[in-house]
Amino acid sequence: MMIRKICLTLLLGSALSLNAQWGGWGEDEAPAKGKGKGKETQTVDVGASASKPAVTPTAKPKIVIEAIGTHYDDAPKAHFEPEYVNSDTNISLYHGDSLLISRPYLRQADVKFRKRIWRVVDLRQKMNKSWTWPRSPITQVFWELATKGLVRAYANDSFNRVITPEQILEITSSLDKVPVLVSGVDPAEATGDDYVDSTIVVSFKWSDINKFEIMEDWVFDFKHGEMKPIIIGIAPIKPEFIDAPQPDGTSKKEMVGESKPYWLKMDDCRPTLTKSQVFNRYNDAMRLNWDQHINLHRLFDSYVVKKTDWDDLYIASKTEFKDDKVATLLDAEKIKNDLFVFEHDLWEY
Repeated sequence: MMIRKICLTLLLGSALSLNAQWGGWGEDEAPAKGKGKGKETQTVDVGASASKPAVTPTAKPKIVIEAIGTHYDDAPKAHFEPEYVNSDTNISLYHGDSLLISRPYLRQADVKFRKRIWRVVDLRQKMNKSWTWPRSPITQVFWELATKGLVRAYANDSFNRVITPEQILEITSSLDKVPVLVSGVDPAEATGDDYVDSTIVVSFKWSDINKFEIMEDWVFDFKHGEMKPIIIGIAPIKPEFIDAPQPDGTSKKEMVGESKPYWLKMDDCRPTLTKSQVFNRYNDAMRLNWDQHINLHRLFDSYVVKKTDWDDLYIASKTEFKDDKVATLLDAEKIKNDLFVFEHDLWEY
């Protein structure tokens, strides 16, 4: 009996010792505030003291874009001026999708020659003034196709990464500081000290687009014996500006470069282009649509900026043309002439 009491005493002592060292089973691992291992502890905030109060870092302003979503299945929206001419002749206004002429089937075995080039269409050139027609500007059409999610937009001309309308608006928008009057101050009596700088989001406007870049393939169809261009994609060119300081202490917007925020596949845009009118300088009774203007008749002027090459560089980025703009234009004309000579040499006279 005595031995049993001694064993129970030893077991109870061991259990109490383990409980004091490791805590009871099923209890929270973290000790209660102010208690732990028999000593009172105190929680101290880093940087918080009587002499040096805690400083909360201010978050950098961020561009917030409301959700837009994708609308790939929405019907193409018509872009044209109100009807005012004879509806019997202005067929492009009513026949929209029926005017979409599909490209003839091209067998890959019949493609004996293919050359991919990149062109820039400058809307400030005289021949391209119709692209800025105020009643149906093509810049608005291509901008809304991407920023409203009507067609898929891509990050580059490889068309291997889709970007959302929200991402396009975020990368094209910028933050700007504007003076804001302090509340409670009469504007008539306000001075320079009564204004504080406030950061606002400045959205990019489609009307500021002056250039487009086109990627196209020049293909020789062996079966039909013709050399024809096929536009693969198009991208707006956005000018980039910075605030350059001036000698008088002010700042001025200076253009430092250009960027292409997104690419669109031409085949995705064609249904909408057929419902978008373009100004016809020769006949008001017969409007063309943008698909006829760009893809069928190619009524625009452009210059070559790149071709497929081993280094995959633009002409202006090559070492031999980097600091010589005249040589860059001459090489672009040489590329156009080489395509003409190649097609000309295919025939005998």
